[in-house]
Amino acid sequence: MKKKILILVCLLAVLLAGADVGTAQVNAAVRNRITGTKRKGYVYVDRTGTVVKAGEIRQAVDFVLKNSSRKNKTRQRLRQCYDALVKFSYFHMGTEVPTARNIKSCARYMFTRKRGSCYYYAAAMAYIARVLGYDSRVAVGGVTARGPYVQLSPHGWCEVRIGSRWLICDCSMQRAHSDQNLFLVSEIRYPFRMRRDKTYAMTVKKGRVIWKQLLQASR
Repeated sequence: MKKKILILVCLLAVLLAGADVGTAQVNAAVRNRITGTKRKGYVYVDRTGTVVKAGEIRQAVDFVLKNSSRKNKTRQRLRQCYDALVKFSYFHMGTEVPTARNIKSCARYMFTRKRGSCYYYAAAMAYIARVLGYDSRVAVGGVTARGPYVQLSPHGWCEVRIGSRWLICDCSMQRAHSDQNLFLVSEIRYPFRMRRDKTYAMTVKKGRVIWKQLLQASR
């Protein structure tokens, strides 16, 4: 009797081990992208294979699913989301420049209220790019479209890494200047005079979203 029980325990252990291996293999295939089903819901899984439950990430996932087609390539989806975000209303939120701590609240406000200043567009766009699998960050400084002798106004924008380059996605200026292309443009090709003061980088690891100010921004 004891021998039979021992055999059953061993068989059960083998089955459980096999189930664990199968689960690990499935999880290993899901990295840095949105995954899920319509019935169970969709989530963003980071590069460690961990589901990210942060509210702003969930909002970004919902925004991407609503405003882009899953049939399209990732960059096409990024463009669709950019165009959709540009349609949100510009709303002056004061002159306070965001810090690494409150970028997430800027994104949350933009996704919820569908309005905000340049910093809010930048934060929301950074989260959108992140759940689509791109490294992203937020830069703050100044900008003007009024010529070389006009003082720069406080400004913030999103940057997305494509290959080895960081390219600008400037939703708020795009909204004001529809004749320009401000989607994935290099700083050299950016049509307006600008100044970078600070750059905040987003890191997503083991389910956590962390924003940190870079000491010196990569160009």
